[in-house]
Order: sequence, then structure tokens, then C-alpha cells
Amino acid sequence: MAINKKRWIILVLAILCIMGLICARPAREYYIKSQLEPQVEVNKALKRMSTVKSYEYSLSSTFTVDQRKEVISRVVGEKNGENTHIKGEMVNTAVDIYYINNTIYNLDSFSHKWLVIPSNTKNSEELLISELNPLSNFRFKAVNTVEKLGFEKVDGSECLMVSCHPSIESQLLETMWKDFEYRLWIDYKNSLLKKAVLTATNKQNEKTRLKLQVEFKNLDKPCRISPPDLSSANKK
Repeated sequence: MAINKKRWIILVLAILCIMGLICARPAREYYIKSQLEPQVEVNKALKRMSTVKSYEYSLSSTFTVDQRKEVISRVVGEKNGENTHIKGEMVNTAVDIYYINNTIYNLDSFSHKWLVIPSNTKNSEELLISELNPLSNFRFKAVNTVEKLGFEKVDGSECLMVSCHPSIESQLLETMWKDFEYRLWIDYKNSLLKKAVLTATNKQNEKTRLKLQVEFKNLDKPCRISPPDLSSANKK
């Protein structure tokens, strides 16, 4: 009888330990979340993203004029160093573009032939096509007024959501737009940017608004980007 009672006590203690561990994890995660400082997490994520060499992404950009929305671009892409491949549509035209080793390969949507265009730049950012280098839209001189919005999962990762009003480095954006506002989804466990939304106002017409959204995945996972098969250029 005493042995059974002892076993029962051990069983109860084991159950209590398991329940304690189960309850402790959410409590610990809640504590970690409560201690996150938005400004610090933004700086950490931007610094980490500047070192990321390869990733996949989806990007969409639109502008709204008097509540009428127009699509500028909607593409998916992959990037490895300076080599990039995007596919989708830009200004209502289908696009399939590679930028590899200073050469642009552009599939002409009308002739269905690959146009091979040597480039005099070694940096895709200098091509002034933000779709080829989405991180160029998220380089800041300074980040002001960072506000914590909450938490949301993106591609399976728990992310800290913040909003901020930075001064930006992109001359391409600054030429036409002002009043930049960003929403960032930060995988705070790995200091990675998983999603970002930019909104801005046109300098010439304040009724015209820009919205640009990017989602990143497979960050720093190697991917190979090879030139297209030019022999298949004539097939439709």
C-alpha cells in the first residue's frame, strides 16, 4: 500500500512538472515579447539584412489617384549576390528578366525572343529598377518615430510589427515621393525582415499615393541563378 502511495506521489509530481514546463514556455515568450524595443529591433534587422546575400521575394507596387488604383508592378524574384531573376508584370506588360554578370536578359513579350543587353554597371541597384533589388527600398539614413504595433506570423515566423517614418537613401524614390511611412514585420528571433510595406505621397499631386509591398523568404539559403536557355527563344 505504501509502495502504491509512493508511486502515486511520484506520478503526481511528474505531471505537475510537465504542466509547469508547458505553462512556462508561453510565459517566457510573453516576457521576451514584452521586452522588445522597436527601435533596437529595427536597427538590428536592417543591419542583418545588409549582410544577406541570397533570398526569394515577392513584390507588388501600386499607386492610387483619386481612389483609383493602378498596378505598377507585381513580380516574384530570386537574388544571389548581384545576380537576379524576376518574373511577373510591370506596367501591364509581362516581364521575365535576368541580371547576371553585368548582362541583362529580357524576354520580349511580343516576339518571345530573349534580348541580351550588356550593362556597364556591376551593381543592379544602379539600373534604377527597384524590382531587381527590393532591399534598396528599405535603406534608411535615419529612422524616426518607431511604434510597436503588435505581433503577426509571416511565412511561419512570429514577427514584431512596427511602423516608422525614416529618411531614406533611395534617390529613385525621393525624386517623386515624400512623407514615407513604413510598416515592417521583423522576425525578432533571427533579426530578419520578413515583410515590409511602404506608403508615400507624390510630390506633385498629394492625391496620388504609392504603396509598395515586399515579402522575403529563404533568406541566406543558397540559390543558383543561371542565364536563360537562348535556344528556346523562339518558342511561344
